[in-house]
Amino acid sequence: MPEPEVGATIRFDSPSVMTDVDCAVRSTGPVNLFPVGGSFGVLGYCLANYSGSNELNPSTGATSWNSKSILSTPHLFYKTEVKYNGTACYYTGQQRRWYDESDYLYTFFAYYPYGDSYYTVEPSTQSGIGIPSLTFTMPFSGRDLSTTLAIEDIPDAMAAAAIDVTRQSGQVKLSFQHLLAGINFKVSNYNGKNDLTIHGLRVSGNFYRSLKIRLSEGLEYPADTFSGTFSLLDGADAADDLLVPAQQTDTKVGDKTLMLISNLEARPHYLGSQIYIHIDYTFMGVRTTDKQFAFVPNYLPQGGTIYTIELNFIGDSFVLNFVVDNNQAWEEGGDSDIQFE
Repeated sequence: MPEPEVGATIRFDSPSVMTDVDCAVRSTGPVNLFPVGGSFGVLGYCLANYSGSNELNPSTGATSWNSKSILSTPHLFYKTEVKYNGTACYYTGQQRRWYDESDYLYTFFAYYPYGDSYYTVEPSTQSGIGIPSLTFTMPFSGRDLSTTLAIEDIPDAMAAAAIDVTRQSGQVKLSFQHLLAGINFKVSNYNGKNDLTIHGLRVSGNFYRSLKIRLSEGLEYPADTFSGTFSLLDGADAADDLLVPAQQTDTKVGDKTLMLISNLEARPHYLGSQIYIHIDYTFMGVRTTDKQFAFVPNYLPQGGTIYTIELNFIGDSFVLNFVVDNNQAWEEGGDSDIQFE
């Protein structure tokens, strides 16, 4: 069995977030930069086992991940917490080391945020064999549409992979990819003279609860859902009232991005079923409560992309438009590629 090189500790470079350009960050929603003080979990692989054995096979060190994955175990790192302090990454406990052989190929799988609150990792133990998977689960489980759900409880779920890297590469570079689709709201008042006040803005429905990533193989979408209502503006709290003067636009309604799982296999209900937008508003002294609009059907929102629902008030009623934000799409690619497809 080859021995690790003395002193050659495996280190992780400062993590990046995969974006084409900066997105318009809100108080709640996706980030452009990996959070200072945040931590991610890591699985690390190099050697596969002998077939039918729990013993590591040193002859597989230089074998590509695609060829050795089915017999591999995360023997280097298993659900290891790696912390980022703003300038460097570090982990505690036993420091893992590169093998001395320069042609050995290593693969790392990472997820954010760290912990078991949102993710289920397979294999379930460090000795588990085979291609790893990661199931992200939203922090909700109820079945009542009237249940109030906190947008702030939704994490900015991200994952990253570095496949077939060598020790000559230096610190392991991980570029995290957003998993959820983001939805912003924008209100435009196209009236020439009269102001519009938005008191409440809510989104209710049955939403998808989880998604599963199989490293190098793609995404799966379990059928489980949760129900409830997300509130961007609380219609019962006057402090939330949003005044939109005539011929003006408010582009950051509620200052929140609603992040949801987009099930690409669930046409036409990609985000869930029975999804409605609820608006409470006052125009020309008349208050309207719980004006409802069905969510846009047959629109395919991609994970890692921000969309804006435009609430255009024309005459005395709303016209809704659903668009992808300019320059606010995250693309697959780069040195760290999860290879969803």
